[in-house]
Amino acid sequence: MTVELRKLTHKDRLNIGQQISKRVLNKYGDAVLTVFICGSTAKQLDRPYSDLEMIVAVRDGVEIPMKYYLCNGLVVEIDYLQESNFLRGARRVTQNWPNEGDQYRNRLVIFEREGWMRRLDEAVRESDGADFTEAIRWASISVTESMGVLRNAHLTGDMIGVRARGRIVAGEGAIIVFLLNRRYVTTTSWFWKQAFECPWKPNDFEELVKKSASFTPASPDEIVKAAEQLHAEIMEMVESRGISIESDELIV
Repeated sequence: MTVELRKLTHKDRLNIGQQISKRVLNKYGDAVLTVFICGSTAKQLDRPYSDLEMIVAVRDGVEIPMKYYLCNGLVVEIDYLQESNFLRGARRVTQNWPNEGDQYRNRLVIFEREGWMRRLDEAVRESDGADFTEAIRWASISVTESMGVLRNAHLTGDMIGVRARGRIVAGEGAIIVFLLNRRYVTTTSWFWKQAFECPWKPNDFEELVKKSASFTPASPDEIVKAAEQLHAEIMEMVESRGISIESDELIV
């Protein structure tokens, strides 16, 4: 069997989204509170081979497995989320907020019951005013752990590990920059573009990222050096906010 992706237009994806919504409503009926398209298609940023991402909010207690498949050359992802869990996710700020924030804020609603989207808008407003300290702290610990893995790979001569982990350090560093600027990723294809556009970042952020992630030619030693500098500069920014990841005692 040959797996083929197919070129589709924005209009094609909207039509398929409408068909999916009808089938969802026919199958699950009153359990469905809203159906909407998210991701690049919701913002007309989809490209010929983009996927179609949809979210269906359902009543609490209704459990429907996520659907993720290839249909006639189009990758389709449908997340069925229970109301309380979905709204809780929209309110909270975690270290992955930059990658999750868009799905709660930019959507193309196909169906909603009794103005349900107002509840989502209220949850999003709570998130916008939330304290980002703990999310930044967790993200800072994560990138510091990745630095440890990178150093281990370098010490043992694991060149593949150095390049792979260097890219992870760059990505995790970018997440911290997004959090510090309270900005989220509009579409995954713009991740780096938007990261580099953040107003508060290390002066040499783009250069260090490109070397750490091997986006530009760099030796293993250069990757480690760039990652070390990137980590140090981002941690200085974090500490300037009064956020510390260190403890003098073991905490249990």
